[in-house]
Amino acid sequence: MTAPTEKTMNFGLRYASVFELNASGSPAASSTTAYEGLQFKGSTAFELNIPDSRKITGLGEDGVTQVVYLPPNEAIDGKLNVEATDQNILALLDGTKIRTEGEATLMGLGTNRQGYEPQGALLLYQEAVGLETGKQYWHSYIIPSAKVVRKAHGMTSDKGVTVYQVAPNRTGKHLWEQAFTNAIEGFLSAQVIEAWSNNPLRVTTFLGDGVEDEFLFPTDFPVVDVASVKVYVNGVIATPTVTTTKITFAVAPADEARIFVLRDYAG
Repeated sequence: MTAPTEKTMNFGLRYASVFELNASGSPAASSTTAYEGLQFKGSTAFELNIPDSRKITGLGEDGVTQVVYLPPNEAIDGKLNVEATDQNILALLDGTKIRTEGEATLMGLGTNRQGYEPQGALLLYQEAVGLETGKQYWHSYIIPSAKVVRKAHGMTSDKGVTVYQVAPNRTGKHLWEQAFTNAIEGFLSAQVIEAWSNNPLRVTTFLGDGVEDEFLFPTDFPVVDVASVKVYVNGVIATPTVTTTKITFAVAPADEARIFVLRDYAG
């Protein structure tokens, strides 16, 4: 299946997830079991704020002689609204732990960990419709590295909504560790990657153990188009055998090898 090129109308928020990152800034897969981050259940809106460029106006002879636009002084940021509470995500993003006391779980707010929250990565997508054909597509944002800070909600007669402030970092590589290049992307660093696809995207990660040569995708999310799957090992393209349910290497990846699969699935 070829990559989409049709003009689209994009709407809604179908999926949002966060990846824990390891010390090298890559998704923290810990075993040969697939890791696809943690989904924000109940996500309702993602607001992406793109700062205005700086306008420099040259004057002379009672008029404008030239107008120049320079990069903004502010970075891109965002805000994610989520209605469901997931304590595992809260602990991950706050950089704290969950304490169990009797039948209660306890977490802190306003702790000394503020300002020291760990970096994470985000994958979000929404539905899109082709303007010429009416075909269904998917529009995604991939944020390879970001500080994600939550603002807990109070208590009213209305439902509670947790707001996550998202501050993307400028990075020089994709979430699967492949470096940006002028020859391929046309840039060397970015805060956010925007994507369009025929089916919803997933980034599936594994950690090699030097023995296992077969890596299974999550059972509920098989691949739709095998030909579109891209596999990277430590940021370098690899060519294992790909089926709808797994990838198989001719030689087992080395111990601690970081394996990344950019793939679609039946949404």
